[in-house]
Amino acid sequence: MTVSIDIAIQDEAWRQTEIDLRALCEQSIKGALAILDHQPVGELSIAFTDDAAIQNLNRDYRGKDKPTNVLSFPIHGLDNNPMLGDVVLARETISREAKTQNKTVTDHLAHLIIHGFLHLLDYDHLDDAEAAEMERIEILALAQMGIDNPYDIHEPNKVTK
Repeated sequence: MTVSIDIAIQDEAWRQTEIDLRALCEQSIKGALAILDHQPVGELSIAFTDDAAIQNLNRDYRGKDKPTNVLSFPIHGLDNNPMLGDVVLARETISREAKTQNKTVTDHLAHLIIHGFLHLLDYDHLDDAEAAEMERIEILALAQMGIDNPYDIHEPNKVTK
């Protein structure tokens, strides 16, 4: 793999999940790299944290005082710098979203790892064309992992009278 991954578990509750975080990160990044036209080379840091920590980052760097699922911090403009950047993932938000969207936490987390990684490579979703390209890569990368289209959300069955 042309990208090396450093993992930091900042919220100990991540260790209590049955998810092999290192293997999932490697598989997710490998899946994304298989779809990309260019092959980035460098180091990537992925931090597994909680809602409180990501809320502080979201407030300080984006001016949004609320937790979010994933944040990416690309490192650009430094000559010969092997770092691509940092991806930060929040356990509680990801768990809530997975349940709401009727997905497994592992599948949702794989999607968000890929999503965050693509942001480090300057992919974005600020307009429809950018969003479509980013989603295309995510869908294809996840399909290689046997994960359904993450944008096809199935809400849990609701009982109506």
